[in-house]
Amino acid sequence: MIKLVALLKRRSDLSLEEFLAYYQQRHAPLFARSIPREVADAIKYYAQNHAVQLGASDPPFDCVTEFGFDDVDGMRRWTSWYLSDDGKVLRDDEERFMDTSKRVVIVTREHRLPHR
Repeated sequence: MIKLVALLKRRSDLSLEEFLAYYQQRHAPLFARSIPREVADAIKYYAQNHAVQLGASDPPFDCVTEFGFDDVDGMRRWTSWYLSDDGKVLRDDEERFMDTSKRVVIVTREHRLPHR
């Protein structure tokens, strides 16, 4: 599986709770409504891994988002749409809750290992 992994940081004017609530309750539904069927079909896995604040200091990132694809072509289908004029609806919405200048995106190939 090819994964696009994005490490996300909230805007400085938002609390962690506000960021996560917006991402889960507003951005994720916009994502589901906006992407065309052929792009949605390429996405095999989507997860938001929300940071847990332990103690007084902020985590370095507030969410790690994962998109899984069967192959590089599926990931490219998503990326092409996301960077297109049609994908601008998501990019514009991200500015409402993310500090996009701190976003880190990595394309990975998943390797599951036995844990016992």
